[in-house]
Amino acid sequence: MWSPNARDVGGLPTRYGVPTRSGALIRTDALFELSNEFVALDAGLVLDLRSEWELTQPHPLDGAPAYRRIPWIDPQAERFRDAEAEPRLLDVYRNSLTRNAAHIRQVFAAIAAAPADRPIVVHCKAGKDRTGLTIAILLDLVGVPRDVIAADYAVSEVHLGTQDGPEFGRTRPETILGSLDHLDDLGGVRAYLSWLGLSPAQIHRLATRLVPIDVEAIVFDFDGLLMDTETTMVESWQAEWAHHGLELDLDTFWPDHGGDITDDRYAVLAAAVGSGFDHAESHARRLAHRERLHATLDFRPGIREWISAARDLGLTVAIASSSPRTWVRGHLERVDAVGWFDLIVTGDEVDTHKPDPAIYKLALERLDARRAIAVEDTAHGVAAAQAAGLYAVAVPNPYVTADAVAHADLVLRSAADLSLGEVLLSSIEAC
Repeated sequence: MWSPNARDVGGLPTRYGVPTRSGALIRTDALFELSNEFVALDAGLVLDLRSEWELTQPHPLDGAPAYRRIPWIDPQAERFRDAEAEPRLLDVYRNSLTRNAAHIRQVFAAIAAAPADRPIVVHCKAGKDRTGLTIAILLDLVGVPRDVIAADYAVSEVHLGTQDGPEFGRTRPETILGSLDHLDDLGGVRAYLSWLGLSPAQIHRLATRLVPIDVEAIVFDFDGLLMDTETTMVESWQAEWAHHGLELDLDTFWPDHGGDITDDRYAVLAAAVGSGFDHAESHARRLAHRERLHATLDFRPGIREWISAARDLGLTVAIASSSPRTWVRGHLERVDAVGWFDLIVTGDEVDTHKPDPAIYKLALERLDARRAIAVEDTAHGVAAAQAAGLYAVAVPNPYVTADAVAHADLVLRSAADLSLGEVLLSSIEAC
């Protein structure tokens, strides 16, 4: 490399099963001249984190389109810094992460906005502190194990020859590990970046800088997944059985497929009631009760956020439901959300129902997407998605246990438990 503390952070392992990209992100100490190797790099962004007072000579790229200087240190906030309250380098790092938040937001926003197909070079003076924190946050975001992050950080003192010098010139692993622990106290790396003011789309672009995420579409089931129509259905049947002084047996209520078994359920109820059963009257009463429940029914927790994030990220958003189109569109119209979906494929367009993959194959054909994620709430829905070659995320409805959908590629209690960006990262394992 062209400087003592310059190195590519590619090739590091991640918990998602792929290494960080080589040639995507370079960390270094200050640049005072441009080597042929650096020129050949053709960086899309050279980000200088130094402050005004550190500039002893013009940057060799000063005036070039790729060069940006965004000081990590906020001079206004620095005026209120109590240096005596920061006896360790770790204390400086921890406080810096919040004290300099306004400038740090600009740093990561610039990285997110940089050309995706060209390398980024990040440097400060020595390339160990401000650069070290910037790189550690990015590596933590994409799931590089923290001991690996610490090892990369620790190399700086060897490169700079400061391992036997004063404490503030060193790069001990515990310093960067303590800083990442502090991010955990703030809610984790994604929560920290969000707190800085970065959007989900910006955070996603930071991640894709270092790891390949080629998902083009997300396909949702409808009933029980987008909206909890399973509960409203159960409660309407329970109310109808209770009307006749009976109790609904939920153990035998659920089919192992996505087809409509309404007539079968009425047959069971009719047999339990006897000769006085009026099918038409029972049906009207049950539907009226169900519609009252539907009046206030909205998306399940976290779903709106996932859909919004998907659209921000430029993903195609679709529905593949075994229910008829009138049912799905009716619910979406009630919450003014039809326009949120680029494609809606429904059970009245295919001859079979889940776990047969026909509906997902039809959706993929119309989406023309190389890779897509399916989100389901039942075992047969997960099986259908996987049979069609999709990465399947299960968010089971209240009547499905986590064990029942354990064959999914990822199982969540709620969509609110994980950001869509993290779900996309998890899908890398299936590549």
